[in-house]
Formats: sequence, C-alpha cells, structure tokens
Amino acid sequence: MDNGSGVMVKLERGALVGWGLVILVAVVLAGAGAWHGLLHGKPEAPVAQVPVAPPAVAARTADAPLPPIAELDALLRARLASASPLTEFSSWLREADLLRRFVGVVSNVAEGDSPRALVGFLAPSAEFPVSVQAGRTLVAPRGYTRYDTVGRVVGSLDSTLLVDTYREVRAFAQRLYQESAPPGSSFEATLLRAFEQVLAVPVLEQDVEVVARGALYVYADPRLEALTPAQKHLLRMGPANLRLIQGKVREVQLKLTQQASRP
Repeated sequence: MDNGSGVMVKLERGALVGWGLVILVAVVLAGAGAWHGLLHGKPEAPVAQVPVAPPAVAARTADAPLPPIAELDALLRARLASASPLTEFSSWLREADLLRRFVGVVSNVAEGDSPRALVGFLAPSAEFPVSVQAGRTLVAPRGYTRYDTVGRVVGSLDSTLLVDTYREVRAFAQRLYQESAPPGSSFEATLLRAFEQVLAVPVLEQDVEVVARGALYVYADPRLEALTPAQKHLLRMGPANLRLIQGKVREVQLKLTQQASRP
C-alpha cells in the first residue's frame, strides 16, 4: 500500500474528506479526494470510518463537558449551510462528528501526515493516468480533472463565515485536540502549521515526471519526492485546483489575523 510517498496511478479507492470548516478538508480540505495512494494496479483496501465517540453531557462553557456529537453537528450544519451555494458542500456536511474530523485532519496535515484514516467518502473512481513521451513517464494532466469538484467547492466557500464559525467552536476544538495532544499545546498554532503545509506545495505548470520504484511510481524530481505525504496528495490535484485551495487558505489566514487584532 502506498503511504503517500508514491504517485497515484490506477483506480483509487476509499479515502478522503473535505468539509471545509477552515478549508483543510477539501483540503485541504483539503483536499478532498486526494488523501490516499495506490499501487500500480492494485486498489487500496477500504479505510475504516472513524469511530464516533459516545455523547457527552451538554455544555455551554469551555470548562464544562463537550456537547453531544449530534448537537455540535447540528450547530455546524446550521452555521455553514450558506457557506457555499454548491450542493456538493451540503453533502459533505451530512457526515457525522464534523468537529472531531476537522481537528484530526488539521492535526495530521500539520505534521505532514495523510489524514485518510479519519475519512472515507470522496475518493475519485476514475483512473489517474500517465503517459510516456520520449522515454519519460509523465503524469497526464487530464487526471487532475477528477478533483475539479473539490477545487470548485473550496473556491466557492465564504471565508468570513468559515472564520466566524471557527471562532464560535474553537474552544470545543481545543478541548478535542487536547485529548491526544501534548499538554499545553495549542490547536490554533497547529492550524497555522497546517496552513503552512498547504501553502508550501509548489504549483507545477510543467510536465511532472515519475519513475517506477517497485510497485509504485515516485516523483523523479527529488525535491518533489521530499515533500510530506500531505503535500504530495495536494500536488496530485493539479495546479488549477491547488491554486483555488491555497487562495482560500490565504483568505482564511488573513481573516483570522484581522479578527485576532481586534480589541
């Protein structure tokens, strides 16, 4: 199984979420549909859905127990219902345990890891094609179109509404983050590191060469192969979709900074 170091080549199965609370899921979201790799011709095994934690006692203060999952999901769906006019985004919001998924995806991306074990409903079903030209194996640009829906949805998101919603639930996000993070660590700092991971991915307009390595294809350029698994997944979405995702991340970054500077 490809752990993210190789380039996807055949049919892709099971692996990515994108519900865009703060872009990284679709992303970076991001990056929906791209958080998985593939052997040359052997589909990846299905990824198990993230287990849903048992409901907690309802709460209204940061120190009290977290609200039940269903209550948090209802809040997020209500707040984000108008974040995009596209119906695909509405379907993303139907997933369960949205805030915990978001926290997990952000944490993984911040570390450069693929968050595919947390998600499993937006994998493209078409092939990721390659072509051979003058003895070089190249990623075929037509394969990038499999991620066009993700790019469109992320590009359509209302960044102000995303940031306002995040501010409303960030105390709960910090609580969920602290369940597995080192003591004293900050979810907001982790979110910024995740943004840095996304923005550091190069936008490639030129041909992208790959080479066979065992059962996998890897990038011929060592600088690309040295990217983190999370970054390589975003790279596979193609330059147009990557620009949309990075542009939205920059919008969100700016609005977070502006809100933080207010008295």
